[in-house]
Amino acid sequence: MCAMLLFAALLFFPLVTALALFLCRNATARKVVVWAGSVVTMALSIAFCFYAYNGPFVLDLSNIPFEPVVMAVDVLITIYLLWVSVKRKSPLIGILAIAQTGAFLLFKCLSRPIEVTQTVYVDKLSILMVAIVGIIGSIICIYAAHYMDEYHKHHPEIKDRRSMFFGVLFVFMSAMFGLVCFNDLPLLLFCWEITSLASFLLIGYSRTKEAIKNASLAIIMNLFGGLCFTLGVIIAAVSYGVADLNTLMTLPAAQPLVTIIVFLLCVAGLTKSAQLPFSKWLLGAMVAPTPTSAILHSSTMVKAGVYLILRLSPMLGKNINGTVITLVGGITFFAAAVAAVSQTDAKKILAYSTISNLGLIVACAGINTSQSLWAAIMLIIFHAIAKSLLFLTVGSAENRLGSRSVEDMDGLIRISRSLTVLMVTGIAGMFVAPFGMLISKWAAMKAFMDSNNIVLLLFVAFGSSITLFFWTKWLGKLIANAHRATHDPTRMVFSEKLSLFTLAAMVILVCLAHPFISDILVAPFLSQGSFADFVSPINDINSLIIVIMMAAMFALPLLLSPLYRHNRVKQTSVYLSGENTGDDESYYGAMGQVKQVQLRNWYLTKLCGERRIMLIGILVSAAFLVIGFFLLVKGVIL
Repeated sequence: MCAMLLFAALLFFPLVTALALFLCRNATARKVVVWAGSVVTMALSIAFCFYAYNGPFVLDLSNIPFEPVVMAVDVLITIYLLWVSVKRKSPLIGILAIAQTGAFLLFKCLSRPIEVTQTVYVDKLSILMVAIVGIIGSIICIYAAHYMDEYHKHHPEIKDRRSMFFGVLFVFMSAMFGLVCFNDLPLLLFCWEITSLASFLLIGYSRTKEAIKNASLAIIMNLFGGLCFTLGVIIAAVSYGVADLNTLMTLPAAQPLVTIIVFLLCVAGLTKSAQLPFSKWLLGAMVAPTPTSAILHSSTMVKAGVYLILRLSPMLGKNINGTVITLVGGITFFAAAVAAVSQTDAKKILAYSTISNLGLIVACAGINTSQSLWAAIMLIIFHAIAKSLLFLTVGSAENRLGSRSVEDMDGLIRISRSLTVLMVTGIAGMFVAPFGMLISKWAAMKAFMDSNNIVLLLFVAFGSSITLFFWTKWLGKLIANAHRATHDPTRMVFSEKLSLFTLAAMVILVCLAHPFISDILVAPFLSQGSFADFVSPINDINSLIIVIMMAAMFALPLLLSPLYRHNRVKQTSVYLSGENTGDDESYYGAMGQVKQVQLRNWYLTKLCGERRIMLIGILVSAAFLVIGFFLLVKGVIL
């Protein structure tokens, strides 16, 4: 009974909070509800993780009539999407919505009920995902409480719909809790649909022409993925009498129909995780307020896709599905990394980086070795924390600078040193040793080498090297004007400070504690599967080196600070392509004219232009998917 109540609280408390927010119109009361809902949701997720740790945590909810509720909500969602389809003159939305819901309802009406005794199945991977969604999602909601005030101050032309915005955020978290905990495939599919609808509403928040267009693209691509998911569930139920994920994983992976089911589910995962050729919807999501970008890119929407593919990894490996998924992930990783080089918009750089890193996670799941799965899971952890920190700091910088262009961030340190340090921490977390992303990428490369995936190894090696271009350019802009004398700090409010400093601390702590995380979550998950002899790729010596490097990173500034504090370092005027006027910001040019200093990066637009790179990536990845599908269909026919 205690287990049932705890799971119910985890699933339904965010929904109750969402309902309260939908009905709340007072700004002060709304902030109170957001804070209370976030704190309690975080506490429930942590409590659930501790309670379920010694599991697996299993619940039989077959006696609860979920089906009528699920079908009724599905019909309501379809009616709403049909209305959207007519209003926005986008017939594809209506066609896909009817196809998905119609196929599922027809299946339910004509087929016999399949009893699922393990409705909820929570293992170490589920616990990890619950922690990511509950902790990071709640931090993002707390940050958004103040951010949305500033957003509407800077965008008075946008209608204030904050009650809807915050309500959908909590619905999102509830759906993600269900998605990572339900073993029952129809219920998992239902939560999958809710996340698609929620992302559509959040991306279209501003109701500008661009926001409406991008939200429509997002729902179309995710409805396509949902249709593939639905067809996979129907084939599994009709052909094998299987309606839960665990039983599906016990079916012979080489059977032709099983390969079709796995392929359809993997395509659903690819759409949700914005892999090529479906990545455009996630790039369009950046028109939404920053908390939307953070929650889509870091802790919820895209992680649902890679979570499903990781669940399906035992059916991948050295077969057609494994080869296709691995290649699509590798191509996505490389193409998105190259495209990011040509971007000046900070949120677009983060979007491409997200797509790229998710591609690496997908590729690791595709080859299905113990080392690659370890790297994939650790990548999920490190990426979720560092990327959420970066998106939120970009949002704060945009409110202060009036721009989110990297080229305008060389003045950020004069406005807020704290915010600059936080942003530098997030960037370091993405590509600097000894932070976790680099550790995971090294483990992934080792896994690819050990499994003789040389082509994929080259993708990762060159793709990882390319990331230096956009991260170092951004990092350079942040610290390039540190010598400037003017300093007008804008204080961060409590909710902003709490969210950002907590995430920054988590970036550092997770790096230091990654051996512990590996031992208590990742290794047990892999050992319980088909890798009983799993050995972590990071040994004690490696861990010690990481700790020493991390300590040195903090010790060096502390050792040097007394020199600057006591003026033991000689301060000199900076040469600025002419005689310095004295403020380190302008100089005397030809004919005595005063000119402002300008520093601009190199973006290699001809070589790394996103249109050409992404088009090539879309065509190649789509070709692999089509070829793979026809080979699988050929196996069924013959």
